[in-house]
Amino acid sequence: MGRNTKELSVYKRIIKTALKELPADLILSNCNLLNVFTGEISRTDISIAAGRIASIDKSSGKAKKVLDCSQYYAVPGLLDGHVHLDSTLLTPTQLSKIILPCGTTTVFIDPMEIANVLGLRGINSLLEDAWGSPLKTYVQISSRVPTAPGLETTGAVLGVREVVRMIRWGTVVGLGELDPSKVIPPQDEYLLKVIATKKSWKVRVGHAAGLSGAELNAYASAGIGDDHECVTAEEALERIRVGMKVMIREGSSERNLEELIKLIIKSGQDPRNFFFCTDDKHPNDIVKEGHIDYNVRKAISLGLDPIKAIQLATINCAEHFRLDDDVGSIAPGRFADVILVRDLEKFKPEIVIANGKIVAKKGKLLVGLREYRWPAWSTNTIKIKRDVMPADFEINSSKEVQAVRVIQIIEGQIINKEIKTELAVREGKVIVNTANDILKIACVERHKRTGNIATAFVKGFELKEGAIASSVAHDHHNIVVVGASEADMARAVNEIKRMGGGLVAVNQGKILEKLELPVAGLMSMHSPEIVTRKLEKLNQAARQLGCKLNAPFMTLSFISLPTVPELGLTDKGLVDVRSRRIVPVKLD
Repeated sequence: MGRNTKELSVYKRIIKTALKELPADLILSNCNLLNVFTGEISRTDISIAAGRIASIDKSSGKAKKVLDCSQYYAVPGLLDGHVHLDSTLLTPTQLSKIILPCGTTTVFIDPMEIANVLGLRGINSLLEDAWGSPLKTYVQISSRVPTAPGLETTGAVLGVREVVRMIRWGTVVGLGELDPSKVIPPQDEYLLKVIATKKSWKVRVGHAAGLSGAELNAYASAGIGDDHECVTAEEALERIRVGMKVMIREGSSERNLEELIKLIIKSGQDPRNFFFCTDDKHPNDIVKEGHIDYNVRKAISLGLDPIKAIQLATINCAEHFRLDDDVGSIAPGRFADVILVRDLEKFKPEIVIANGKIVAKKGKLLVGLREYRWPAWSTNTIKIKRDVMPADFEINSSKEVQAVRVIQIIEGQIINKEIKTELAVREGKVIVNTANDILKIACVERHKRTGNIATAFVKGFELKEGAIASSVAHDHHNIVVVGASEADMARAVNEIKRMGGGLVAVNQGKILEKLELPVAGLMSMHSPEIVTRKLEKLNQAARQLGCKLNAPFMTLSFISLPTVPELGLTDKGLVDVRSRRIVPVKLD
């Protein structure tokens, strides 16, 4: 009853303000309002009360504060339709410091990273941190913890009981990304999660990399509502045809916007079937490019009408998650999340308003944020049985030349290819071939001290020497390391153990650069400026070792993913994603 009384008071305040019986808290006077429902731009006033829009009537009445907006277009705060906050390497509070000034006022998060490390209590801590910021955080409950049962070791499990309980939370908008292996063939555990979500009238988020034809139809028939894994326009169109929405992803290592936006610009597909997400984007890329505002600018530069681009970043996402009565538009009753820009085509947020308050101006955050104190157990998650040795990464062979499977990464994409090659054998050990860019990659278990270490081969990093390693490794988040030298690989893994989690670059036994990630081995407690600076130095160190990838550590974090074709590497071995089984690295 107490909560209803408070909400009753808020609504009375808004209604009386709209009727001009009470003064508004803030009026945005004489602005060019972009109406995302109609596509119209009209000169009007925006009246704000109790953190919500009271009126978009030209004569808005009196106000405690009036802001002259005659030089601005007023557009809704931007929405990120699917993001793993913990993959940004920043805690939610620190992340909000750089994405609020970009105009992102609402995010839809899947906290599967921290869930796979620390389970439900990790999710609760992540949300406690997130809710200390004006950034609105809605949750897609992680559906796959672990992602590949039996094929990996994780730190925690979220079963049907936990998902059914969490789906009732008011901040939960749906079930987090569910990969095809969970419903093809049908598995009771995951279908029960889908059913619970559907009964709550909430969305089921997809993750259908490489799926097509009969399998895509089967996947959609399980009630999956969207997909953010489309790489080609043909894949995206297939999903639209079966009633799924397409999230156009533009992250650090997965760049899909340029290809997918063709469906709207060149093929004339209905833009209402699309909206934007970042999925995984490092802070240095956010600082350099922007966040969802970058997606808007890039879409416009490729020929998309600015109004349609803004609709993809706002109302389309809000309607999909059934929150359009709260976010995604500037209309009576909605949260007062407004961006003021001078030019729609250039789309540079100059003033950002969240919950009716000015929170950022000209790229600078103007409000103080509550700093969350992470519990001690969340910073003690690197539990390796013993220090690793160079010999732990050796692959034996009795042949002179050994045929092997190799993970070939694809720049700008999350997917990879399986290729086969032959490598020389020296003193009974298969050796790397840096001239042909065939390096070793290994996954070291770090949750339960099992001692599991799996080693394979990878192509695409182009390291000529040294090694790079990370405790961010989707979705199990064991330690993943790639290198030209077993000794440097061991040095890198042991340094991550010593740091309690993080990223590191090593050469000839020397630590070149590192970034500590003590929170669950995933996130730093430092400011975005410090993390960005350290990440840039790490990327530069990787380049000095020969790597030419734009985001080497983001790419490294996805190499071990056992649910995205064609190969993944976990602590238990090399996974053939399509057959969902461990396959040998060496070929007869």
